[in-house]
Amino acid sequence: CLPSNVDMSINKIWGSGSNDIYIVGNSGNIAHYNGTSWQRIESGTTLNINDIWGDYNEKTNEWEILAVAGNILQGTENERAILKIKNNLSAELLNADGTGWPLSGIWFNSGRKYYLVGSGVFSKTLLNESLWDSSLISISEYHTNAIRANNINDVFIVGAFGESLHFNGVGWKSYQNDLGVFFGSYKAISVKNDLAISVGYESTKAKILVGRR
Repeated sequence: CLPSNVDMSINKIWGSGSNDIYIVGNSGNIAHYNGTSWQRIESGTTLNINDIWGDYNEKTNEWEILAVAGNILQGTENERAILKIKNNLSAELLNADGTGWPLSGIWFNSGRKYYLVGSGVFSKTLLNESLWDSSLISISEYHTNAIRANNINDVFIVGAFGESLHFNGVGWKSYQNDLGVFFGSYKAISVKNDLAISVGYESTKAKILVGRR
């Protein structure tokens, strides 16, 4: 159980190891576990934090840890945030120009490619670029909830109405029509090597989608 000083909902969890774990939740909550104790991190936002991801940058020899926030189905276009966690102590709000509406998920390979999903799919090659590229909005007409990848040429995105997308390094393919009529939503995805597993719901039933190469 979480201690009283970090009592919070948990939307996503990420860590580089058992002594370096982050959790994010509603109302701007972030906490870090160092292997011994939990510590709350000031996020600078009251938005719901929906996802977190980290990757080691071999050029800077540092972990880069980013999170995305937005009150999905309740927010406005300006109510979104991209956060960079610094030294396990605080979070810096980053430039979100070029994105739209609340953000649901994030994945990146540090210093090579950055993706955001939500009401659209957005990307950058370098994090310090002034605008997020919105040209990928056309790959899906549905809200996208989650993104994970093996590498920058093997990326998976899932979302509403059974949307399931894959990028193979050349182009994007949607498997939505191949999977049949689906009136629910996939909310999360995990990927490892040749296996991709998505979880979600349809009406009152839980749904699991297993993809194998």
